[in-house]
Amino acid sequence: SSQHHQSSHNIIITSHQPAACSEAALSLLTCMEQTECVKKDKKGIIECMKDPVESDDCRAQRNAYYTCKHSQLNMRTRIRGVRVH
Repeated sequence: SSQHHQSSHNIIITSHQPAACSEAALSLLTCMEQTECVKKDKKGIIECMKDPVESDDCRAQRNAYYTCKHSQLNMRTRIRGVRVH
């Protein structure tokens, strides 16, 4: 059972994932795994996250994850500078 648990986490946590956000992603996935959508309906985590009703229980974790990703992107833009085309 632990191998299945591990594989579902690889959906979001990929190599281009900023390390700072992997913890937020993990807590979001762990939360989503407990939702009715995943447990009862046997839908995928990504599919359930797209449903605002189903993912409402994990809103705090989702917001934390998106905030983290957004701040990482902003940091990159600040470092490189905004390119004017």
